[in-house]
Amino acid sequence: MFSSALLAVQAKPNPLDFRPAKKIVVVMVDGLGIEQIKQRAGHAPWLNSLLNKATITHTSFPATTSVNIGSFGTGLWPGEHGLIGHLVWDRHHDEKLNLLVGWNERTDPLEWQPHQTIASRAIEAGIAAHVIGAAEYKDTPFTKITMKDATFSAAEKWSDRFSRAREILSSPEPSISYLYIPELDKYGHKNGWSSSGYATMLEDLDVEIRNFVAKLPRDVGVVVTADHGMIETTKERQLVLDDYLDDGSHTQFYGGDTRVGFVYLDDSSSIEKVVANLEPVSYAFDMVLTSEAVKAGWFGPVGKQASDRLPELLLLGKSNYTLYHSKYFKARSFEMIAHHGALSPAETRIPLIRFGI
Repeated sequence: MFSSALLAVQAKPNPLDFRPAKKIVVVMVDGLGIEQIKQRAGHAPWLNSLLNKATITHTSFPATTSVNIGSFGTGLWPGEHGLIGHLVWDRHHDEKLNLLVGWNERTDPLEWQPHQTIASRAIEAGIAAHVIGAAEYKDTPFTKITMKDATFSAAEKWSDRFSRAREILSSPEPSISYLYIPELDKYGHKNGWSSSGYATMLEDLDVEIRNFVAKLPRDVGVVVTADHGMIETTKERQLVLDDYLDDGSHTQFYGGDTRVGFVYLDDSSSIEKVVANLEPVSYAFDMVLTSEAVKAGWFGPVGKQASDRLPELLLLGKSNYTLYHSKYFKARSFEMIAHHGALSPAETRIPLIRFGI
């Protein structure tokens, strides 16, 4: 999507058929799926009124932030940029990482994601590239590998982020900008997207974006999208897999997300035993061999880096079940109400609403 924005500013054909514009802002609302907009239509009447076949698209797999903002920032499939999940194990480096916030002194972010970012491509072409977000994201490894070389503008309130975007749009230079809104995702995880507090936030954002796109100059385009949607669950729908994976079945690491489990084995030939051990609780998830998912193109073209980080087995949560391993998942993940990562429409359907392009 960011790559299409750059191509449109260059007046070149692009995969999303954006019309040429001198400046484009992409508003990324973390966690705002189609389900959230439709089910909360009374609090997002304007955004809901814009939904139709042409303004609904889908995330990459898995439906999680590290994967989809990785693709957004590089223009590559997950199997190409290598940021293939939330919690992963890299066999080549013998390293287990949370790809959003778990970086450490042993890991070089640019070795994990060495490909050129869209922002870098823009700057090479003489087009300014901006990131507008909260200060906490400014110098993180994840920002470095997804928005390398972009100019970062820190603003804590989203109203200030939109004000900064207006300043950028008032400049005569061509530009692409990425405006990041993480607040709804954070609130949804903690309190649920069906909560009254989430509804209030969504109502405010609906007004904010509507005001932002009102009377756009002719040479400006705006896109509103998300990295994934969310699905709510309950304590009764939490399934802890320790007893099914820690019985000598060669499970070396359990990662992924609460809705898509990554089962890593120290002996791939034990896969049948692992599947058999998990069968009694398979009412809560589908088991998919990663090799079959790769063949089916779930990750796009898969390079060696991504291959080194992929598990042998994927567990996809059914209904609104969430999946855990207490050794590898932090306690706070058990307290979350809204989740994402799997293939349900609530997690994968996202808006792609454009203005001026």
